[in-house]
Amino acid sequence: MNKDLFQQKVTKHLWFLNKKEKKQLQQTIQQMDPEQEQDAQLLQRPIFFANQFLKAHIFRQKVVSTTTFMLLLLGLLVSYVITVGLFLFDFITSLSAVNYFIHPQGNLTLLSAILILIGAVGLVIIALWLIKQTTAFFTKKLLEYKYNRSR
Repeated sequence: MNKDLFQQKVTKHLWFLNKKEKKQLQQTIQQMDPEQEQDAQLLQRPIFFANQFLKAHIFRQKVVSTTTFMLLLLGLLVSYVITVGLFLFDFITSLSAVNYFIHPQGNLTLLSAILILIGAVGLVIIALWLIKQTTAFFTKKLLEYKYNRSR
């Protein structure tokens, strides 16, 4: 497997890393030499390399407990309930605004309906971004728990 394809697969697997960590990942991949046998073997196994990179460079050894795991799961549940609730509220609001354009009922001005629709669509985009950020944060924390628990 060539180096560019390898880097693409590893980057896709480690999508939750922040900018500083992604830069460190790119530097680590650039330092690999396909001519050396050990690096050539790593270039054939992108998921193994990603896991080794996480263990060596991202997750430091910490003491973790079951309470940490339970708090992570509780935080994940609460944050998903909030962000998905926000998404559904915004989506229903935008559908209501579109429904007003199709079947106008009540004393809502056209400008108000347009502003409600624009605001709802904007909040849908924000809610989707928050869901992505929440997923990235908790994915990273759960992997950190996994790697530190097994040490």
